[in-house]
Amino acid sequence: MKAAGANVVRIAAAALGASALLTATAGTASAWPIPITGEQQNFINQARGAGFPGDDDQVLTAGLQACRLLYTGQGAAGVSAALSAQYGSSPGQAAGLVSAAHATMCTQAPS
Repeated sequence: MKAAGANVVRIAAAALGASALLTATAGTASAWPIPITGEQQNFINQARGAGFPGDDDQVLTAGLQACRLLYTGQGAAGVSAALSAQYGSSPGQAAGLVSAAHATMCTQAPS
């Protein structure tokens, strides 16, 4: 009977240890915010200086979208118009964001 009781204790200890390990791993994996590179922070700062609205995640998303659109050859004016309509910014704010994205994150994109 003692052996059966010892096995139950071992199984319970193993289950608790596995549970603690999974909880610690899940906490690390779901940590927020996602680290931003220096280049991305520089872009965010420039876009903020141009007055582009939204939080940092929205500004970074808009900047990445600007780069993608610039690489497709839409031109800075077309990209600015598309972003202005989508994000509710003024044309000047959108143009500032596109300029900042081109200068920092997608320097090889056609303008």
